[in-house]
Amino acid sequence: MLKKITAILFLLSLTCFMFSQENQKEDEEEDVITVNASKIDEDISKTTENIHVITGEMIEQSGAHTLNEALNSIPGLSYIGKTVGNSEPLQMNGFTDEYVKILIDGVPVSTGGSSSIYSYISVENIDHIEVIEGSSSAIWGSDAIAGVINIITKKNEKEKNFTGSIEGEGRTDLSYFTSGNMTVNIGEVSLEGKGNYDYKKGSCEEATFTNQISGKTYTYDNYTIPEESNWMAGGKVSWNHDDVLKLSFSSDYSEGSSKDISSTQHDDGYYQPFSKTLNGLFKGEWNIMEGQLLSGYFSGRRYESGSHNQNFSGTWEEESSEVFTDFEGELMYTGDISERQQLMAGINSQHSNYIDNAATSEAEASFKTMNTSLFAQNSISIFDTLLLVPGFRSFLSIPIDENHDEEFVFNFSPKLSARYEINDKWAIKLSGGSGFKMPTLTQKYNDHYKGKGNPDLKPETSYSVNLNADWKPFKGFSAGAGTYFTYLHNMIDAIDWYEEDGSWGGRNYENYGNVISTGANLKAEYKNDRWNAYLTYTYLFMRQIVDGDFKEIVEKIPHQIKGSLTYSIKKTKTDLNLNAFWYAPRKRNTTYDYTGGAGSGSTVTSDYFMVNLRADQKLFKEHLNLYAGVRNLLNSFSFVKSDAGQTMQESFGTVEGITLYVGMKYTW
Repeated sequence: MLKKITAILFLLSLTCFMFSQENQKEDEEEDVITVNASKIDEDISKTTENIHVITGEMIEQSGAHTLNEALNSIPGLSYIGKTVGNSEPLQMNGFTDEYVKILIDGVPVSTGGSSSIYSYISVENIDHIEVIEGSSSAIWGSDAIAGVINIITKKNEKEKNFTGSIEGEGRTDLSYFTSGNMTVNIGEVSLEGKGNYDYKKGSCEEATFTNQISGKTYTYDNYTIPEESNWMAGGKVSWNHDDVLKLSFSSDYSEGSSKDISSTQHDDGYYQPFSKTLNGLFKGEWNIMEGQLLSGYFSGRRYESGSHNQNFSGTWEEESSEVFTDFEGELMYTGDISERQQLMAGINSQHSNYIDNAATSEAEASFKTMNTSLFAQNSISIFDTLLLVPGFRSFLSIPIDENHDEEFVFNFSPKLSARYEINDKWAIKLSGGSGFKMPTLTQKYNDHYKGKGNPDLKPETSYSVNLNADWKPFKGFSAGAGTYFTYLHNMIDAIDWYEEDGSWGGRNYENYGNVISTGANLKAEYKNDRWNAYLTYTYLFMRQIVDGDFKEIVEKIPHQIKGSLTYSIKKTKTDLNLNAFWYAPRKRNTTYDYTGGAGSGSTVTSDYFMVNLRADQKLFKEHLNLYAGVRNLLNSFSFVKSDAGQTMQESFGTVEGITLYVGMKYTW
């Protein structure tokens, strides 16, 4: 079956490629994409890292509104999201989002408890997204074991006094999306504002529940499709003095909530999860002289995650939550040492705090930590064909919590990457380094049944090697192949334990064995003035090593195929886009038998296949964009059912049926 799917997508891309040869313009200049993977702006064709880039144009054509939707087009990344009875986190090369550093313009936005923050980041005002594979702790610090997601926002058009956009979208499932932003330039000062609201209606049906203790029967709304609402508002003030001194302050606030009612969630009622995020950021840049730049930032982040707890009978309602706050500062110097060397060095400090509102004492309610890092990197160009980039980060965790017995933790993470250009068509990239991840305050001090904290947890460390080859045989076409190997030591996980009678006793966070993750990816892309097509394939092999034995890890996707095809009609300024992604079946834990002591077994899901279609029509000198599309075009069709005979909709609780949508975006 996998061979059939691969062949179909390959033939589709090949057909488009052959046809597009007739329309190729030899005098058309290719777009240059500048990336910031090494904290230094550089042409993507010259970087030593394996980077996947999603442009703003690709995001718009795919119909994505949030970061998680946009990332589904990246090889090795997967995100299905929250459905009834299922909540799949973002995964990168098999690792969950806790091992991925999320940044906006190079500044971290995730806290120790907000790994799901990408669910609420709007793609409005995004220029492009960079996804950097492999351990990147030497540059970006803790949590960057699997890689980095760096969101680059659009640059302010200083020559225009007033710019902005407004967008609205309605869907046949009675959900909708709206957003808007504007920028006002007054001399050297610019003022920006933005906001969006996304509502998914969901679907519910009347159900009954009988309490086994009291014998009472309750009627309630059982959601077969979750109801979700997310909104965000923010602003920014910037001052740019002759491109020599730049200062800015920005802040944004977002809220998200969902209704996902299931009898498996609580024996007397249900939870309605919510999250609240507040960010503030001050940034500055000083061009000391040509080729010498001093930059820095100070940020504050507050993330609250909790739930409204509702009894089926409606007799009680309460709220429980956890609050995470981070304050982080960084100062960095970038300078040209010579024509062939560029140095980057800096210092970073972060203070984190975790408050559990459900705790019974102050000592159990508040926890804090402080981390400081020194980092440096040197880019050395040799003979115009070889680029070497050595770097390191030294990390120190300083005990500051007087209520808990913390220890000094020191980590040194080196990295070396290289790029060799064989000729103007072929380039080889090789990188290797170590990464690390400090235990989160939740993992150390959490006191909930989903995973009780363990203050004796050791940091997780990793060793990673990436090898990639890029091929550009002619203008507009590029292809690449890569492989990687990551070894994770002292992996932290919530481990189930059982009483002597075999009944389930709970879950404790532990350093549980080691993990190896290895795989390969293939990618081909073609672009000219009419066609834009890409096709990717990713293979993943991931195992856990416990007591010298290899143990299969559930919920990991062994095969992924992704593709997109866009055709532009220049005369009418119309774009047609067809995009699809396919995830192979994977193992999943079955429901725990808490009373019988049977522990957990595993089952194999169906595959996951999603196809979307969209058309954009630009009018009034491209200021107005009218669009329409279809999500889930094949109505949850899948090639393989689960081992229990379930379809894709039954395995993942996905939306049943095709969703149509129409929208309008006006830009001035």
